[in-house]
Amino acid sequence: MYTLMYLSVATHPMQPYELSSILEQSRLSNKRKAITGCLAYIEGLLRAEEPHCIFVQVLEGQEDAVTAVFDKIKIDSRHTDVKLVRQGYIEKRNFESWEMGFEEIRLPADSSLQGFFSLNPDILAMDGTINDNMLLNFMKSFYKAL
Repeated sequence: MYTLMYLSVATHPMQPYELSSILEQSRLSNKRKAITGCLAYIEGLLRAEEPHCIFVQVLEGQEDAVTAVFDKIKIDSRHTDVKLVRQGYIEKRNFESWEMGFEEIRLPADSSLQGFFSLNPDILAMDGTINDNMLLNFMKSFYKAL
């Protein structure tokens, strides 16, 4: 079994219909290719005045299928700065029953929680300081919560 995880920056804040479209297409395609995984869409703040929207995705399956999907993802115009966080072989799937799990995290600008979920600039810089196991555990937390 092969897995990869990446981060990317959304080109704009995603509307619910856009996220639904991504999920619908992904789930149909992934089921045919026996790919499982999880997608998180996160709106957060890097600095108080600088909101960012990022995607974090984990894909699992046969290596050729996963890398083919990732090649298409890298050229998708809905996001930029696609950064591969980890890739390699795993003994078993982390998301075995999800063709594509999804979690959306949004904090409104006027939320009393503003600043509680601030994005770490290291995540977007990918300069080697990020703990990719911590990021994978974050993604798995959505799956295990069900």
